[in-house]
Amino acid sequence: MFGKFRVSESEIQVFNRLPEEVTERILSQLPISSVFQSRRVCKSWNKLLTSSSFLHLWNKFSLRESWFLVYHTCRIVAAFNPNSHKWNNLPLYDRCCLDSTQILLLASSGGLLCFRNRNSDYPTLIVCNPVTGAHKVLPDMPQVRYIDIVGMVAFDCSYKILVTGTVEPASCESITEVYDSRTDNWEHHCCSELEFLQTWYEVHAIWHEGFFYCLATPLNTSQGYHLIAYDMENRVWIDLDVKMPLGDRGLRCHSLLICQGKLILAGKIVEDYLIKSICMWELKCRSWVKIGEMPEEILKKIHSPHSVLINCQGHGDLMCFSTHRGWQSIIYDMSDRSWHWLPDNDVCGGSKLQALGRNNLVGLLYQPSLSAKV
Repeated sequence: MFGKFRVSESEIQVFNRLPEEVTERILSQLPISSVFQSRRVCKSWNKLLTSSSFLHLWNKFSLRESWFLVYHTCRIVAAFNPNSHKWNNLPLYDRCCLDSTQILLLASSGGLLCFRNRNSDYPTLIVCNPVTGAHKVLPDMPQVRYIDIVGMVAFDCSYKILVTGTVEPASCESITEVYDSRTDNWEHHCCSELEFLQTWYEVHAIWHEGFFYCLATPLNTSQGYHLIAYDMENRVWIDLDVKMPLGDRGLRCHSLLICQGKLILAGKIVEDYLIKSICMWELKCRSWVKIGEMPEEILKKIHSPHSVLINCQGHGDLMCFSTHRGWQSIIYDMSDRSWHWLPDNDVCGGSKLQALGRNNLVGLLYQPSLSAKV
């Protein structure tokens, strides 16, 4: 999973002469990939690096890495680490005892991933930590049977999952329920008959400063996209009344993301069924202000006839654009306005045919964690 790691006998002996608490403190500075490599050195290190005291220190002192989940096959999820400029292939399904053909990835936060079961009248959510292999089937939602919007946020020792949906497909009443890991229960938050809460497909909501944000497309109207937000404190959905770029008509494959602490919109501009550009906008004073555009030579390469869907995800200064095929991905650095292609990843064992399909576009940010509990 994380490559080869070699430590000499003399180096091990140096560490073994140190007090255990000192060794723990030193090793707690390691990135997560090095922790996994270090566990293979010897039995004593494996015991040390899996202890609760070490995990507490690692959670406190380690520099958190942020990976971009780009695509997956039937066996492996591929995540790109911008810090090391390397791919990490996560044997998620085997490690967490999940059947990839029966689940869909919905959300991610704080080292945890949230899935739901496929093709079922009663949606069941599953939360797992791909690093530790821990996973949990959540209790059934009290009322929601058809999910329209879902979001997840993790805190230091807990997480919450927001779900908005209906009891029946034709229902005009949207119900919002929130799962809290501290109580292991769902709590009813609110009901609403606002049309924009009932969408054509499951919408991913992102967390930012106390609100879940998403772009929703009303099911029964032709009003176009709505930028909406859920106020967790006041338990209410808000239509932010923000006009979409180009009046919304020519915007396709939109993505909401957080970069540099700002709410960013990215998407394709289409005219007469032809893609003209891929642009990025920042939300300022209830309006979208254009902040960047993909160069034409990159656009031609990433938007091939086989790459209709394009997704964008962000963290810090970086935006990662990827196609639904997964192996055409590029990062835009907002700090210096530079573009960098991701290196090839051999996640498919040399055969890209194993990664075909719309569901392979994951488009989520993932922060691997040794300590996140389900």
